[in-house]
Amino acid sequence: MIKKFEAKDMIQIIETGVKELGIKAQGTEELWELAREREKNGMCLTGVVNGEIVACGGIDLMWTGVGEVWLMLTPETDKYPIGTYEIIRDGLDKIIKDNKLHRVQAYGRIGFDRAHTLFKHLNFKPEGIARKYTPDKADCISYAKVS
Repeated sequence: MIKKFEAKDMIQIIETGVKELGIKAQGTEELWELAREREKNGMCLTGVVNGEIVACGGIDLMWTGVGEVWLMLTPETDKYPIGTYEIIRDGLDKIIKDNKLHRVQAYGRIGFDRAHTLFKHLNFKPEGIARKYTPDKADCISYAKVS
């Protein structure tokens, strides 16, 4: 099920553990501010399977017609891989259509193979390597979905 994104959904995932590398953090004021801004922009959704939040994500608008995907998965996605995939696919498609986006881009950390598999299933195409892209200076593969 897809529900309207609320800032607290993102903070809950951050505090209980993001699937990628088991990252956990406290919901600092800076993170709350980001989460509230994403809630306000209306281009975000939360995925729920069997009453459990499994993901939240959306698209941050860069400029007219172009956005960048952000996605947070919980370890619960392992219990519901197909349901999670369908939520992500349907949610992104809805955001792209509703906001008339012609280019959506995303980044997947090198070594986080499930992210790359997911982007390929979502029909994103690899475009190159973004060196030292993350705060911890990890390299990522850049992807785009262009319509």
